[in-house]
Amino acid sequence: TNEFAYAAARKVAESKNVSFNPLFLYSSVGLGKTHLMHSIIWHIKKNDPNRNVIYLTAEQFVYKFVKALRYKDTAAFKEQFRSVDVLMVDDFQFMGNKGTTQEEFFHTFNELHEAKKQIVISSDKHPREIATLEERLRSRFEWGITADIQPPDYETKMAILKKRAELERLDIDPEVMQYVATN
Repeated sequence: TNEFAYAAARKVAESKNVSFNPLFLYSSVGLGKTHLMHSIIWHIKKNDPNRNVIYLTAEQFVYKFVKALRYKDTAAFKEQFRSVDVLMVDDFQFMGNKGTTQEEFFHTFNELHEAKKQIVISSDKHPREIATLEERLRSRFEWGITADIQPPDYETKMAILKKRAELERLDIDPEVMQYVATN
């Protein structure tokens, strides 16, 4: 049900040449955005360990930026985030209402984009639905690919349950599996 998001993530993981930027993943909670982002990182690190990849949550980005402001070390902050090959920011919806931080992210985004460095962002909302997101960031996020991750359908849930039971060597009543897949 999510082959488009998977294919886009795989393209990011396998290619040094940016063909779309950013990759913006969004879905409800618990549908695999963070898992997909971690898969991208693991693939890159396994196949090209010299690529500089930074993964962090929006909350961590905000914290690091506030700390840089407090200690008057914004130059080091900018160098850290603007010299990466791939920047991945998870849970971007938490960046909302942070005017100065959004401005700094905007400039970081622009610099990375111009240098043809990959940006991957995840959120529990589409960029248009993040009410506190500055319009200029919303516009930038829509430059690349936006992939909506949907819950798996019933058949996929059943296949996952059967495979998991097989791997764990569990004998589970089919009615119990149907109940779990339905609920």
